[in-house]
Amino acid sequence: MAANIIAFFWGLAEATLFFIVPDVALSVISLKGIDIGLVACLYALGGAMVGGTIMYYWGRTDIEEVTNILKMIPAIRPKDIEKVRSDLQKSGIATILFGPFFGIPYKIYAAYAHLITPIFYFLLITIPARIVRFVLVTFVTPYIINNFFPDAPHKSQVQVVLNIWAVLYTIYFIVKRK
Repeated sequence: MAANIIAFFWGLAEATLFFIVPDVALSVISLKGIDIGLVACLYALGGAMVGGTIMYYWGRTDIEEVTNILKMIPAIRPKDIEKVRSDLQKSGIATILFGPFFGIPYKIYAAYAHLITPIFYFLLITIPARIVRFVLVTFVTPYIINNFFPDAPHKSQVQVVLNIWAVLYTIYFIVKRK
């Protein structure tokens, strides 16, 4: 149960102002079992949808304030915000499906989605936009750990996963330097 609460609030936090994806928590949770990880994915999705709703309405209420705050979040560059705005205008709501795979945070799409679509369609596209990566991480993490560290104690497996995330985020922050 604690795993689901963590997943929900991490999904919510990352969809709003936090800058570490819920995939980190989901990868650790999935080490306890893929079934446990998949349930946590649904909770993370629920949190992301709540956070996305908050950002959607905040953007609709005061896009200038949201933009200024987004620019203060680590690894969000003004050009990322411009790209989201442009992609939404050119390609529509479907662009939300691909942006997060290229390091563009979901929260930016959420804040600007009101410009092109009602909340219902935004939330509908949020489901595949978030769950695909969550589920992928949930399956891939145990597969990697069980193949490369099958006899390691759980605590050591968690440390390996967190070290991998630390390396990935170090690279990400270097690439996304403002």
